[in-house]
Amino acid sequence: MSRSRGAIPLKIPSPVPPLRRIGSRIDLEEIVDSTNGSAFDAATAGAPDGTVIVAEAQRAGRGRQGRRWESPSGRNLYLSILLRGPFPQPVLTGLPFLAAVAARDAIESHTGLSPRLKWPNDLLLNDRKAGGILVEARSAGGDTVLAVVGVGLNVNWPVRALPDALRAVATSIEIELGRPCDRSALLAEFLARFDRGYGRLYDEGAGWLLDEWSRRCVTLGRTVAVETASGPLTGLAEAVEPGGLLRLRHADGSVSRLSVEATITLRPDHPQAPTTEAAHALRH
Repeated sequence: MSRSRGAIPLKIPSPVPPLRRIGSRIDLEEIVDSTNGSAFDAATAGAPDGTVIVAEAQRAGRGRQGRRWESPSGRNLYLSILLRGPFPQPVLTGLPFLAAVAARDAIESHTGLSPRLKWPNDLLLNDRKAGGILVEARSAGGDTVLAVVGVGLNVNWPVRALPDALRAVATSIEIELGRPCDRSALLAEFLARFDRGYGRLYDEGAGWLLDEWSRRCVTLGRTVAVETASGPLTGLAEAVEPGGLLRLRHADGSVSRLSVEATITLRPDHPQAPTTEAAHALRH
């Protein structure tokens, strides 16, 4: 696959920022099927904890629920972090929240843009999707022994290059910023923030993390429409509970708890309301 015209090649940060655990090894590939798949392959081959797989392009990038993640060459960031367990439950539960917060804060620090987060795994700019998180895990003997944190960020993807089907729902840093973004510097910033947060997650648990995530979330405190395997639901998104479940309160006062398999749509006629307990939902 040829790199997009005018794209600046991605480089591994040199020197690699002083990281506590993440980035013990960083592999930059021209093209892979998916960085998550490559990370699991690397784990099988003995790659150390904290290995990062970065690719210029993906043939079969994956999003949530097996959806295809469009991955043109030389435009965006596609990376996966290999983590070896076993993991304390708050750490495993916190991984998608940590990746979202680290990506969001890295973008703001590097560009001045302020992405918002949508449960369970989206980063939004100007109410359009600019990134996503996919955490996959493997278990043995009852313990989760491997986790791979996949991150896709739309960075230097101009409107003219977006597929027609995505133009109404997706955006990129370049579109919102009005100029290209240094992908290599953004990668370094993200890895440094994820690394610091990962250490803190082990040391302090997940309560602080959901505080950070909730302050940046557009879902909590909103009335949402939900598509589930058993049919549509509507309710107020109250909080994220341990395990990552979204608590939905219906008009009759009953409560549903939604897994990440649910698909939610924010109701534009219901502005976000203050939340009172979401920031404490993952405390332990």
